[in-house]
Amino acid sequence: MFFVNLNSQQWVDDSCNKKASKIVNEAVEHLVNLEQLTAVGMAKAALIFDKDCGCANLVIAAASAANGSRKSKLEAIDVSSLNSEEKVWHKMLTATLTGDGETYMATLKSGLEETPNSPLLNWFSSGGDYNNYKKFSTDFPEHASAAYNMVAYGYANGEIGGKVDYEAAMDALDKSRELHEGPNALDSRAEIYAMSGDYLKARQNQFRAYDYAWFASPYTPKLVTYNRKVNKEEIVKNLKEAQVNLQNAILERDKEEYEKYVTTDMQLVTGDSNLQEFYEFTDESLTRETDVNWNSFDLRDIEIDFSPDMTMAVLTFYADGSYTQGDSEDVVDYSTRASAVWIATDDGWKSVHANWAPYGGGSGIPKN
Repeated sequence: MFFVNLNSQQWVDDSCNKKASKIVNEAVEHLVNLEQLTAVGMAKAALIFDKDCGCANLVIAAASAANGSRKSKLEAIDVSSLNSEEKVWHKMLTATLTGDGETYMATLKSGLEETPNSPLLNWFSSGGDYNNYKKFSTDFPEHASAAYNMVAYGYANGEIGGKVDYEAAMDALDKSRELHEGPNALDSRAEIYAMSGDYLKARQNQFRAYDYAWFASPYTPKLVTYNRKVNKEEIVKNLKEAQVNLQNAILERDKEEYEKYVTTDMQLVTGDSNLQEFYEFTDESLTRETDVNWNSFDLRDIEIDFSPDMTMAVLTFYADGSYTQGDSEDVVDYSTRASAVWIATDDGWKSVHANWAPYGGGSGIPKN
C-alpha cells in the first residue's frame, strides 16, 4: 500500500531501480514544494531500496546548504552512474557552490535542448516570473503543485492580472493541495490570509502546517506571530499594565516584583531623565540610595507599536508627577516623555530598554 499511494508523477528520468524511483520522485515533489526535511527523509528511504540511487543523493545535496555540506555530498556521487538528466542537475548544483550563475544557466539551457520535456529542468527554468509558473502549471499539470503555490502569490501580490486577487490566490492553493497534500501550501495559505488581514484564518492554516510534523517545525515562528496578531488587543493591555507595574516596582524598590518584567538573557539598558549616560540597570541600580521623595508619579498615554513578527514592542508614553529632594520642601514638577522596548521571550514579555527625557517645561530626576 505504501508504494501504491506514492505519487506516480515522474519528475526526473532517474537511474534508480523501480521501487526507489517511486520514492525519489516523491522526494523531488517535496523538494520543489520547499519541504526539504521531508524530501531528505524520502530520499534516504529510496537509498534503502537502492543504495546506488544517484537521484536520491542529488535530492539530499540540493536540500543542504551551498556554503555547508553540499560540496562534499556532490563529490561523493559517482557522476558516471548518473543518466544525462541527473548529470545536468549535478552540474547545476555544483555551479551553486561558487554562485556561478553563467554556468548554471548554460547547463540548464543545454539540458533543456537535450530533454525539452523534462518537468524538473523546466521547473528550474520557471523562476523569476509568476507568469512562468502559470505557464508551467499548464505545460505540466501533473507536476504543478509547487507552481500553483507560486501562482497564488502572484495573485495575492497583484503580479498576475494587474490587481490583488485573494480569491484567485486561494483557488490556486486549492489546486496545489489537490496535487500534493504537503504543509507548504498551508503555510502559503496562512501567509496570504495574513496579507489580507485575516489573522484568525492565518493562524488556523498555519497550525495545520505545524501539525503536519510539530516537533521542531519550521512553521512554528509564523504560528506564534499569527497567534499574537489574533490576541494583539490583550497583549497591548498586558504590556501597558506591565510598564506601569515595572515602574512602580522600581520606585518602591520591590525586587521580587521588578524581576517579573526583566530577563537574565538580555540586560535592561536605560537612560534616565537627567540626560546622563546610558547604563545597565541592575539589582544595585534598584537598591541605590537616593534623596528624591516622590509625591506622585503617573504614566499616561501609553502607545504601543510592534515589530512585523510580533517579537518586539516599542512603547511610547509620558510621565507626570512631583518630588522633593533631601530636606528641601521645594516641590519639583516632574514631566517627561519616555520610550521602552520589550521583547517576547519563552517566559513572557520582558523590558530590555528605556529612555526618559524632560518634556513640556517640566523637570526630570536630579543629576545626582
